[in-house]
Amino acid sequence: MQLASADALIGDWSAVNSAAQESPNVLRVTEDELGAAEGMLAMFRQLDHTHGARRYAEQVSGYIDTELDGLLRRPAADERVARNRAGLAAGFCELAGYQAVDTGNPDRAQAYYERALTLTTATGDQPYGAYLVAVNLGHLALHCGQPETALRWASSAQAAAITAAGPATRAAITAVVARANARMQRETETARLIRQAEELLDAADHEDEPDWIRYFTHAYLADEVAHCLHDLGRAPAARSQLADALDGVGKDKVRRLAIDAALLAATWLRTGDLDQACAIGRDAVAYAARTGSGRCVERVAGVLADLQVHADYAPVRDLREFVRAVLPEADSMAVTLSRGV
Repeated sequence: MQLASADALIGDWSAVNSAAQESPNVLRVTEDELGAAEGMLAMFRQLDHTHGARRYAEQVSGYIDTELDGLLRRPAADERVARNRAGLAAGFCELAGYQAVDTGNPDRAQAYYERALTLTTATGDQPYGAYLVAVNLGHLALHCGQPETALRWASSAQAAAITAAGPATRAAITAVVARANARMQRETETARLIRQAEELLDAADHEDEPDWIRYFTHAYLADEVAHCLHDLGRAPAARSQLADALDGVGKDKVRRLAIDAALLAATWLRTGDLDQACAIGRDAVAYAARTGSGRCVERVAGVLADLQVHADYAPVRDLREFVRAVLPEADSMAVTLSRGV
C-alpha cells in the first residue's frame, strides 16, 4: 500500500495548523487578499475565452502552484474567509482543468477537476459541486468518447441539483445529460431533455444565479442543442441552433465561435453542400487562427479530413491553402486523420 501521498497531505495540514496554534503573530489570509486573487481569476478567464488555453495555461498553473498555494497554506482570518478561499481555489482548478482539455491533456484536466470537486465539497457548495460533476467532468467524458460515463455522472449531478441549484445551473447540467443521450442515439430522451433545459433557462433570473453560471445564456444552450442534433444526424435543425449560438455568444468568445463555425461547416458537408461547407469552414479557420486552442485545431482538422474525398474541387483546394497559410497545425492533423493514423 502506497502511503506517500497521504503522508505529504498530512504534513501540509500539520504545518498549517501548527503555524496557527504556535504563533500569535502569524499572517492570516484576509478578504482583501482573496479579492485580489478573484481579480486574477476573472482576468485569466477572460483571456482564456478570447485567446484559448495555450497562451496562458502555464501562467494559470503557475499562479496555482505559487500564489494560490501560499494562500492555502496560511491560516484564514475566520471561517467565512476559509470557505471563500476554498471556493476561489476550486474556481482556479476548474479553469486549469478546462485549459488542460483545450491543450490536449485530459488526464491533467481530470486531476484539476477532481481537486476542484474536493475543495467544493469542503465548502458545502452543492450547486457548484453538481456543476463540476456534470459540466466539467461530464463534458470531459464526452470529449474522451465515453458517453455512458458522462451520462452516469451528469445524471447524478442532475439528481443532486434538483433542490440545491438554481434553474440556470440545472439547465446547464440537463444539457450535458442530453448531450450524452444524443451521443448514444437516444433521440426521444434527448428531445425531452432539451425541452426541459430550455424551460429551466427560460425561468432563470441570472441576477439571482452565482457568478460562475451567468455565462450560460440561450446562446450557450443553443450550442449544446446543436451538438445534440448533429450527433443525431439532424443537420438542418442543428444549423438553426448554430445560427442562434453564433449570433449570441459574443464577439470576444473567439474559441466558441471557432468551434461552432466548424460544426456549422460539418452540417453543410453532411447535407452535401460543399460550397457552404468551405465558406463557413474558412470562417472557422479564421477564428481558430486567432486562438491558442487545441480543440479549435481539432475541429477544423476534422472538417478538412471529411472534405478530403473532394480534394480536387476548387473551393476545397482554396480552403486547404488558406489553412496551410494561417493554421498549419490543423492541416497536418487533417492529413493524419485522413490516413486513419
